[in-house]
Amino acid sequence: MADKHDKIRELLEKRRKAKEEAEKKEAHLLDKKDDEDKSEKTKVHGLGRAELLSRLKKKDKGDEDSIANSDSGSSIGNRAALLERLKAKKAEKDQELSILQSSSQSKEVKDSSSRFDSGIATSNSRDTDSRSEANSASTGTEGLIDLKSLMIEPVYPEKKRGQKGREFSASANVIRMKIIKNMGVFEYHVKFDPPVDSVKEKKRMIRQLEDVIGTTRTFDGAILCLPIILPKQVYSVTVTSTAGVDVQVILRVVKRKELKDCEQLFNVLFKRILDNLKMVEIKRNHYDPTARMMVPAHKLEIWPGYVVRVQEMDGGLMLMCDTSHKVLRKETAYTVMQDVKRKGGNFKDNFEKALIGQVVMTEYNKASTYRVDDIDLEQNPLSTFKTYSGEEISYQTYYKKVYNLDIKDLQQPLLIYRQRKKEAGDLHVDKVIFLVPELCRMTGLTDNMRADFRVMKDVATFTKLSPDQRQQALQKFLDNVHSNPDSIKLLADWGLELEKAPIRIKGRTMDPEKLLLGKGVKFTVNYKADWGRDVTNNTCLVAVPLNSWHVVCCDKNKTVVEGFIKLVKTMAPKMGISVREPTLTILPNDKSESYVKDLKAKIVSSLQLVVIVVPLQREDRYSAVKKLCNTDYPIPSQVVCARTISDQKKVNSVVQKIVLQINCKLGGELWGCNIPVKKMMVVGIDVYHDPTRKLNSVLGAVGSMNSTMSSWASFCKIQRPGQELIDVLTSCLGSLLKQYKETNNFYPEQIIIFRDGVGDGQIETVCQHEVQQCEMVCQLNGTPPEFAFIIVQKRINRRFFHLDGNKYANPPPGSVLDHTVMKKNYYDFLLVSQHVSQGTVTPTHYVVVRDTTKFTPDIIQKISYKLTHMYYNWPGTVRVPAPCQYAHKMAYQVGEVTKVEPSLTLMNRLFFL
Repeated sequence: MADKHDKIRELLEKRRKAKEEAEKKEAHLLDKKDDEDKSEKTKVHGLGRAELLSRLKKKDKGDEDSIANSDSGSSIGNRAALLERLKAKKAEKDQELSILQSSSQSKEVKDSSSRFDSGIATSNSRDTDSRSEANSASTGTEGLIDLKSLMIEPVYPEKKRGQKGREFSASANVIRMKIIKNMGVFEYHVKFDPPVDSVKEKKRMIRQLEDVIGTTRTFDGAILCLPIILPKQVYSVTVTSTAGVDVQVILRVVKRKELKDCEQLFNVLFKRILDNLKMVEIKRNHYDPTARMMVPAHKLEIWPGYVVRVQEMDGGLMLMCDTSHKVLRKETAYTVMQDVKRKGGNFKDNFEKALIGQVVMTEYNKASTYRVDDIDLEQNPLSTFKTYSGEEISYQTYYKKVYNLDIKDLQQPLLIYRQRKKEAGDLHVDKVIFLVPELCRMTGLTDNMRADFRVMKDVATFTKLSPDQRQQALQKFLDNVHSNPDSIKLLADWGLELEKAPIRIKGRTMDPEKLLLGKGVKFTVNYKADWGRDVTNNTCLVAVPLNSWHVVCCDKNKTVVEGFIKLVKTMAPKMGISVREPTLTILPNDKSESYVKDLKAKIVSSLQLVVIVVPLQREDRYSAVKKLCNTDYPIPSQVVCARTISDQKKVNSVVQKIVLQINCKLGGELWGCNIPVKKMMVVGIDVYHDPTRKLNSVLGAVGSMNSTMSSWASFCKIQRPGQELIDVLTSCLGSLLKQYKETNNFYPEQIIIFRDGVGDGQIETVCQHEVQQCEMVCQLNGTPPEFAFIIVQKRINRRFFHLDGNKYANPPPGSVLDHTVMKKNYYDFLLVSQHVSQGTVTPTHYVVVRDTTKFTPDIIQKISYKLTHMYYNWPGTVRVPAPCQYAHKMAYQVGEVTKVEPSLTLMNRLFFL
């Protein structure tokens, strides 16, 4: 294995050196070209027109002679090519002459407006043709750029699409946006002579050109963007600076910006539209506080709102709009602090545990939200800080002076929020903001609330909307926009028209999946994608006998545990698993040390499994037990809460699930799926990141070891601070390939990697680094296998619906959408794999960033859907392919619970379930 890693590093080092050498050569050539250009400009500067023309003609002749001499031995065909090059050279010189002529023929444009330029002005005149003739000089540069070419609408090439499945009428939470003819976003380069450094002064000068360019624009100090194309390609006009100096402003059309480069601009427009609709922005989403809904029984209130994003999709420019809800608690951070004090114990530790990582909202400054990074127990509202003006003032005085707020407890500690900013050199700069707990309102649900069925049920009545309700909310948003004149004008100024109804398209539903059980039993999954009864009433695909196992519990749970053991011995044989009597230890107390001590004494090499029954869930005890069993004394372990096996109505189904889990941890297989490709390995990769940002990240990778996708091998690695992810990733993938070879006596012919946890902004980085290195690792073992790398995104806002007339419903499991509302430049699709009885189903987004296989889109989609059936912790489909879910669960357990890498002896089984 070390040799393989050395080879990888050697290949990476060679590739890095070659890349550096190429970059140095390119930089040298560019520097040389710049020096030549500067030299030529120095010679040209200050020459008379006649002398300049003479020199240009001589230079042309010299170029022609040198080219002719170099091609003296050419054939007639080469001479024809030579003539073409000479013509192109001549046209280039004519353009240079044309620019020089235009720069000497400018006229002045007087200051016509003193409006402040805030980046996006609000209106635009449409009569720029007549104004530009009156206020700009004739440039004679019409040959520089073909203006008609800038009017060409974007073209969307045909993408890879699937064909199989039952077609159905569908809709999505996407609205088409039309671009008005002859409008768009046109980029102009702006030059000031003499140069002007102040961006504010530059914007003031650009305002003096409003008679020419109109009042709708964006300008950042160098690049000017307009919604229309001006009739002239180059404008040279003179304006007056604040110091009274004449400054020549030269505008030159550069290009029509691609829609993908205009997304930020269009999203800013919709941010202004939502402001027009009196909505409050919280973390990039917008909410309506006037429509708040109260949940008095749990002291909660819910603000409805929208997630709105403009994106260029493969069907054109689209607006994605989804409903969102912000849950607020009626308690403040100060209330939480008081509760912690009343409970006793270590105040600092308990206070940090209760607040660090939580999001708080301050209503005094437009409902801003902050994530609590730390707590400063040394400072309080009487502490002082310096304002931007240099004045030193206390927090108490500041809040009274600026917001007219009185702080009651002047001894409360302050919360810390670190605002991270990227500056030059890609460095993170922290700006520390101190917050007063008394003025910070808590947001979101606590862990206790999430565990309370009644709370979640009451909240779900407001937040879990049916497809019909969701589309009604979307239609209401569209109606509000179209009934607001300011919003419509804002869109029209930039040449945009928003359709009045969501898009309607066609989707496909794949056939239900067939699964395999023991003794050759096969069954077709039902329309709810749930097969709990089929699994518990038949034998497992591969059952492992449980001959030697140990149970430990405390004395108050003795009766419950004895009943549990009896049920296990009764129910397991029905699923094909034989179980013998375990050894049992009854502890006098439920201390973590007591459980650990007993396990250390009882774990021997012949023992297959330990079962730990605890009275209540406690993180410290669970962490101690799992660390012992996963690393120090490696053995499969099952932790059971006594309360879950105490309810006589549910105990049978609970014990059945526990038995199935135990079989997986021992290396058994519960069910399998039929995949015709027999020598294929699928790998799921996920990374756990510590929410406090203080601890290490953990990478988990899980790969299939057989063709029925029922046997899995795992690999987990802790990523140290400063360590490159790719180093850990190649190590994991290499280990999984080695395990596959040992299991099957051959390497896979196809490898599909499903990478979870990648956002849209990280796709390019993954393509440039992870994909190439993974492909290189796969090629180290003889014949390179066919390879596919698929990014899996589950946290998305795009949804699609089954449409029956005007009634919306959730699409059935196996539904696919792969056109019109997908990414323009990627091979991707949306897949619904689950059945949802309440609310709206969220599809999973699959982005195929590399594919050297011969698989059609139908096969890729079918494999992805099959793998959602293979997660053994649930007898039903899950949102992501099973290897991704396994990788996530393993990485989370290591990163959150044990914080140490598990033993290699457990890596050939699903020990983390």
